[in-house]
Amino acid sequence: MTTYFITACAHMQLSLFQRAEVADLMVTTFLKYCDAGEFELHEFVVMPNHIHLLLSLNDQQPLSWVIQLIKGGFSHSLREHGIVFRAVWEQRYYDRRLRDANEFAAFSEYIRQNPVRKHLVANAEDYPYSSAGKRIEVPGLKPLDLKEGVDANLKVRSTFLDDATDANLKVRSTG
Repeated sequence: MTTYFITACAHMQLSLFQRAEVADLMVTTFLKYCDAGEFELHEFVVMPNHIHLLLSLNDQQPLSWVIQLIKGGFSHSLREHGIVFRAVWEQRYYDRRLRDANEFAAFSEYIRQNPVRKHLVANAEDYPYSSAGKRIEVPGLKPLDLKEGVDANLKVRSTFLDDATDANLKVRSTG
């Protein structure tokens, strides 16, 4: 299994996910594909203009395919519910392959605290569109089984500097 921290942004950083119905559809999309066995979902948050995920894939599953499932599945779900946006997603997404349990813990905390840092709630548990929230039960969340001393050969495709800077996480750009 390989674990990634993912950020995907709404088209032009618009606050497309601020409507409850839209945010609920986004969470439903995560859970649908998690339940189908496409990935293991550890943490998530749906912010007004972007999403963060902490997920694990089996080594034969391309990350690009999982991102396509999530983005495409969500866009399809919007159309099915009669919600029309001219464009939903930025074309690029940001990912970081996690190396160890320390990085996992840091990114997990970063995802849970994002709504607090952005002053949407006072306590992470109060944010309804997060794995830290009380309103959404996520029985599919699985703990990550990382072995001590295992180096996952860090692979980063690009960066999301605003959020990475906020968390004091160093991410190097490779493309």
